[in-house]
Amino acid sequence: MIKLNKFEVLKIEEGGFPNTNYIYNLSLFINMEFQFQRHRIDKISKDKIISELEKVAKKNNFIVFGKREFNEYSEISAGTVIRKFGTWRKAISFLKDYLKNKGHELSARKTPPNRIYSDKELFDEMERIWKQLGHRPSKIEWTASKPKISFGCYKHRFGGWTNTCLKFIEYKMGHEVIIDDIPKKESVKEIQPELKIKKEDKRDIPLKLRLSVLNRDNFRCVFCGRSPATSVGVILHIDHIHPFAKGGKTTLNNLQTLCSKCNIGKSDRKLN
Repeated sequence: MIKLNKFEVLKIEEGGFPNTNYIYNLSLFINMEFQFQRHRIDKISKDKIISELEKVAKKNNFIVFGKREFNEYSEISAGTVIRKFGTWRKAISFLKDYLKNKGHELSARKTPPNRIYSDKELFDEMERIWKQLGHRPSKIEWTASKPKISFGCYKHRFGGWTNTCLKFIEYKMGHEVIIDDIPKKESVKEIQPELKIKKEDKRDIPLKLRLSVLNRDNFRCVFCGRSPATSVGVILHIDHIHPFAKGGKTTLNNLQTLCSKCNIGKSDRKLN
């Protein structure tokens, strides 16, 4: 930016004029200022924002949605929408009128957006969709089944979808998944306390590994195909394929999901 010296400022205050070089430079500066006005090429048009709102409305079966759901499905953020309309409520109000002119009705939510569901409500809805599909639902299948409770609600409550499925199975069984519920002979070989035991040499199965086994086996018995989600009274066990008492390792490849009846039938035998 061009600054005036004291002499030039004094001349202007007295009605005089600075030298011609200054006038030329000032004119050049003014012209350059207009040339340097930045035009944002990344600015999102209103048409694009409306298009994204309409897209999310369709994905949500034309039911009013919130910022979190918009961010999940849209290419732009809810913040961009708010900057354009002032508030999220105004954006939704505009969308209602816009869709109405196109012959669509944006329905109100059946439940408040921040409602806290009980475990029973969550698991009842999980059971309904699980039985409807006949197997554990994926995220895509859940959304396509028109659920009363969003996929994200389960993830936030239970810390992930696999954890959700595990909690649901345990809820249906009335207790945790059992690990090798068959009485086994204790190993005569005792390991000294100071020695470090590898995880694969421990009978106890860590939660992360348990989840991997259940998830791989689709939360059902690999022998008979039954699951607590679809059959009343089924209890799942995590079983060592090659019995632990006979040197079997606690690894993903040596573990399987069995119902209590199949596990009792198998006992400590290795079946091919």
